This record gives sequence, C-alpha cells and structure tokens, in this order.
Amino acid sequence: MSDKKPVRTLEMQVDIDAPIEEAWKALTTGPGLANWFAPVGEVSGPGAGATVKSGWSPEMMMSVTVGAWEPLKHVSWIDESGWTGPGTSMACDYYLSTEQGKTRIRFVQSAFGASEAWDDLFDGMEVGWTYFLFNLRAYLELHAGRTRRMISERLEVTAGRQKFWRHLLSALVGSAGSVKAGDKVQVKLSDAPTPGIVEVAIERHALGVRLPELANALLFVELEGKSDQFHVGYWFSVYDDDKAHQVDAPARKAFRGLHEPQPKA
Repeated sequence: MSDKKPVRTLEMQVDIDAPIEEAWKALTTGPGLANWFAPVGEVSGPGAGATVKSGWSPEMMMSVTVGAWEPLKHVSWIDESGWTGPGTSMACDYYLSTEQGKTRIRFVQSAFGASEAWDDLFDGMEVGWTYFLFNLRAYLELHAGRTRRMISERLEVTAGRQKFWRHLLSALVGSAGSVKAGDKVQVKLSDAPTPGIVEVAIERHALGVRLPELANALLFVELEGKSDQFHVGYWFSVYDDDKAHQVDAPARKAFRGLHEPQPKA
C-alpha cells in the first residue's frame, strides 16, 4: 500500500497522564485493546505482519494486519479487505511521543481508493474516535490494571434523529435542552439516578458520561449514521466486577425502556 496516496484522512490526538510503555501495551495487546476499544481483542503476536482481531460481538468482528511496528513510537493497522469497494483500503496509524511529561498519541486514519462512501463513513468514524481516544485516556489514567466489563445494547430507532436525541437527553440524563462536556447530570439507570459528568457531547450523534460513584464507569451512547433511520448503541464500560454485576440488569432495562415506546417522529 506504500505506493498509494490517501484520498481522505482523519487526524486526532490525545495527551495522557500515563507512562508511554502502558500506552503502547494498550495499543498492541489483546487485553489492552479490550479495555478501551472493542471488548473483544486479540493480537496474534508482536511485530509487523501480525493479525489484530477486534469486535463487539461474534457478529461484529473485524480483522486487520499490523503494518508499521516501532516500539513506543509507531504502530499501524492495515485493512485491505476492500469492504467499501474494489481496490479500497484503510490504515490506522498511532504515533506515540512524550510531551511535557505526558504521553501524546496522534491518531491518523487514511482511506485509499475511490469510494463514494468515504465522506459519510469518515464523519461517523470521527464521532467514534472522539470517544475511543477519550476512553483510552480514561482507561490509562483511571483504570490501569483493571479489566473492563462491557454492558451493551444496540437498538433500532423509528423516531426522527432530533426527536430521539431530545428524548434521550431528557429520559437518560434529565436534560431538557443541550449538554456539553463538563456538565453534571443525573443518569437514570435505575430508580435512584446516579451522578455523572458529561465527557463527550456531539449534538444528535453521541453522548459520553463518566459515573464517579460507579468506579468511574463510562457510558457511551451513539446515534449511528446521519439519517433518520438508524440504530442506537449503548456501550457501558464498568471496571469493577461487583459494580458491573450490580448495574447490568437495571442498565439494560433502562436502555430498552428508552425505546418502549419511542417518541413519535
């Protein structure tokens, strides 16, 4: 793929108050990936040419090949499956450095080959990577050495996007209007709301909330795509076994309850 030029790129970065060695492990090992990216993570071995498998369920798995491998500096994932069209491919590059005592990870996603889907796809990926990079920072700063337990649901929406977004904010976090990063909310996962802090808020697309009283568990809600026909993914990362067991059933009930019934379009 070295002779190809990207037709679309996405670049983001995050500074993390954690050793660069721990960040490298989070990016290059199966257990590391499973604690901030997809909950299923497997890496066949170190070095270029290794296979990385990750997914959210057996039906939602992906497999990529490790391209670049420079320990503590640079690792890349290459996807040449052509799933967006013949001759297309994608690359994810992670560049690590130490900046002012913190670990900086610069993330670059590149698309190769002609595809009409790139623009819409990258718009959605920017939402997802905004959260993933936050989750990576939260994992390394708050949960290092712990194992994540994922509580998740993915449900279809029949209401319009704006209508459902307002319904979500009202019913889940008690907001009658918009929310922004730093806002304090009450997350309704059971009869007794749990205090939370908004960490990610992308209007009509995504909401990420940290729950300090649940060992800084992280709830991410994504309204997929752009259209008014979409699914909502609820991804609840809990880094304490007892608390995960405690909130599993009520959280799933709360997520499903947001869809029964849904607001009229």
